[in-house]
Amino acid sequence: MNMAKYKNRYGDIYTFSMNKDKSIEWEGPFGHYREGSDDSGNTIMVDPSGGPFLEKGKMLSHIVWDEDFNVIIEKFVKTEKGFTIITKPHEYDPNDMSHLADTKIIGGIINTSYDE
Repeated sequence: MNMAKYKNRYGDIYTFSMNKDKSIEWEGPFGHYREGSDDSGNTIMVDPSGGPFLEKGKMLSHIVWDEDFNVIIEKFVKTEKGFTIITKPHEYDPNDMSHLADTKIIGGIINTSYDE
């Protein structure tokens, strides 16, 4: 089981442990936090005091800085010690270079040789 730790701006430590089904056990001091739900009642946002703010659609590896957590957040389920984060895989093609396609503006500089 992979585990990552996150220290928020107040010095609180949160742990993220990946289960075999790729869901994540998020544990820590949840004494004060906000949560938000969608129209179906699914919790899609959790914001403990001092962070980290997590919401549906975010890639968890961008928060905990660990490539083993390269999954997309779908929803949260409250547990006794925190939350279970339900995830989906981050699907990408490592050979896709379409983001490097020719464009008229490159890094804020107008490419005058570009023909439309």
